[in-house]
Amino acid sequence: MSVKSSVQKGFGVARNSLSVVGILSLFGFVWNLVNLFYAPQVQQNPPAASAGIVIATVLFIFVSIFLQAGSMGYVRDKIKQGQATLSVFMSSGGQYYLRMLVVGLIITLVMILFIVLGTVAVVTLKTAGVVIAIPIALTAVYLVLLVFFAPYIVVVENAGAIAAIKKSVGVVRKNFLPVIGLSSILVVVGFVIGLLVGLILGLLRVLVPGPASQVVYAILSALLNSFLGVFVTAVFMNFYLEISNTQGA
Repeated sequence: MSVKSSVQKGFGVARNSLSVVGILSLFGFVWNLVNLFYAPQVQQNPPAASAGIVIATVLFIFVSIFLQAGSMGYVRDKIKQGQATLSVFMSSGGQYYLRMLVVGLIITLVMILFIVLGTVAVVTLKTAGVVIAIPIALTAVYLVLLVFFAPYIVVVENAGAIAAIKKSVGVVRKNFLPVIGLSSILVVVGFVIGLLVGLILGLLRVLVPGPASQVVYAILSALLNSFLGVFVTAVFMNFYLEISNTQGA
């Protein structure tokens, strides 16, 4: 069964990809520090802080795309060949960057369109608009789910952005229930792990008061998010590879 084997494979790949987890953790830690720095600045100097946050966010997004592409290339080789190197991580980041960026922009534009439609409905129609906004939101979620595998298709099959989106729609429609089931399992896993880590971090804040606790939180949250990121990437990568082999997707 693709769902069960993919979750098991995801944990295995994440445990054996600590070098990539470390790189992602460093990036996440820097981002957490940026947030810690700008948080008090917003109250002291809102215009300057807001400008700084916007610039930092844009840089974060562009670097994140490179890291995502690199991680996917690394995980792909880890699953298919049983091993991967950091050189694959770096080369994949550059090779698939523009296509991943285009996929991300298309998804973002679709989401913005539906957000605008929902907002206009609520503002102009009041209560009736809220009722209309619900199916609009559900449609947006469904469309995003349909193109979910586009980045994986770009990396696995070296496909173009538009071709990857079209193929993702077909793959998700054919495997809709397994995709929903796998996504639900990952949500539960993430929730449980997040809850446990939240309790631990809360205890640390009591034991280590002041700025030191914020730094500890920044480190641990970066590590956790990075590990879960590699885990989730490996789960869906393995799932896509399995259904591609069995269904000729």
